[in-house]
Amino acid sequence: MVKQTISFLPPMQARQLTELAERARISLGRFASVDVSYDVNGLQLLDEWVDRHLRQFPSPSKDILTIWGAFLGEVFRRRFHGEWAIDQGKRQPRLGVICPKETRGLIFVDVMEQIQRRTHAGMAESLSWYYSMKAIEIKEVEI
Repeated sequence: MVKQTISFLPPMQARQLTELAERARISLGRFASVDVSYDVNGLQLLDEWVDRHLRQFPSPSKDILTIWGAFLGEVFRRRFHGEWAIDQGKRQPRLGVICPKETRGLIFVDVMEQIQRRTHAGMAESLSWYYSMKAIEIKEVEI
């Protein structure tokens, strides 16, 4: 029997992440002086926000990392009909979004791991680029 390591978040926790994402969206709108949507353009603005924040605070708080991760996850959740989930298959539980692939199967998008990569490696781990690459994987498009 295979042990199931990924499970959906309870509705209240999922709602809290969606609310955090909305706070991030509003903050991004103020930051950029434009309306922000849950899409790749919003992620480009998030990349800029992350860079600006890291210049002032090289070690962001857990709260700000969670807000950034909530926005990234909400983009995937809305665009690809995903659900907030947690993967407990590794030593540390991983927060992400489970998205159905277009033809078959599911994919776990590890949003918090990508936020960690982004804060440590800079634009080499761009959130908008990550989204674009994962979108190809979800859609199972050959490049």
